[in-house]
Amino acid sequence: MSVGEPRWKTTIIGLMEAALVITIAFSVATAFNEWHRFLELFSHFRLQYFVVSLLLTVAFGILKWRGYVIAGIAVTVFNGWFIVPWYLPNGSEADSSDVTVVLSNVLASNGNAERFLSFVEETQPELLIMQEATPDWIQQIDSLDSSYPYKVTEPRDDPFGIALYSKFPLDVTAVNASYPLDFPEIVARAIIADQRLNIISTHPIPPIGQTNYGSRNLQLDAVAKLAARTPEPLMLIGDLNITMWANHYDRLVETSGLQNARQGFGIKPTWPLFMPFAMIPIDHCMVSDDITVTSFRTGPNIGSDHLPIVVTLSLSPTT
Repeated sequence: MSVGEPRWKTTIIGLMEAALVITIAFSVATAFNEWHRFLELFSHFRLQYFVVSLLLTVAFGILKWRGYVIAGIAVTVFNGWFIVPWYLPNGSEADSSDVTVVLSNVLASNGNAERFLSFVEETQPELLIMQEATPDWIQQIDSLDSSYPYKVTEPRDDPFGIALYSKFPLDVTAVNASYPLDFPEIVARAIIADQRLNIISTHPIPPIGQTNYGSRNLQLDAVAKLAARTPEPLMLIGDLNITMWANHYDRLVETSGLQNARQGFGIKPTWPLFMPFAMIPIDHCMVSDDITVTSFRTGPNIGSDHLPIVVTLSLSPTT
């Protein structure tokens, strides 16, 4: 920094230096998020760390500050290790027999279903999963019954109501009391041509505070074990209140044997809409190896704090 620079310029450069140091610290520390729930909380912002470190590297490159550029490149590459694989093509192609699935956390306090119904009308999914489904919501969307003759609903007045609407017959349906808080969890099997698609939908509590953090982890562990003993093809779908960079997410994948449908389609953050710069991917669709994902995208704002996800699946033909 040269002598005589304007105070505003000195302040901006000082903030940039501090931002780089903080980004490096959080990027590295959150890689060890199994050590403490606070580290996991900040691990969810891996995409933000990547973007910030990239922008700072470019800025310091313009200033020709070699040391900061090297540090910026290092932390950008470090964060890119967690980010870039989600964007690598998976080689899947759309098929005329694909099944479209929508997951939407509609927000219990969102009293107007019009935007949601318009979105469903436009998307025309064969399978529709709702979370935070209240009795009022179920009443507001009763017009869907003609298009979705098969359904499983367990509405509640809190944020843990759940519903499944299907254009396919359901030959198995159950609503489990998930461990440990007894939130409803849908288990169903849809008959799709000559295939049977097993479906599990769950919604753990947000991990705010030590007690809720522990409860969420126990529910994820329980649903992972349920998935591991459920016949394939299998889809696990829901607002799981965790991102792909958390240690407990890795445990979910390892125990269940499922893979995230996002793979090859990008990060696709879904929450919170009221803080766009801080959005993270906590709504997930996970599938067994015999299911091919041909598209994954987020839907429009339907008045919730979550964006819906729209997933297109292709089931392997039976032999």
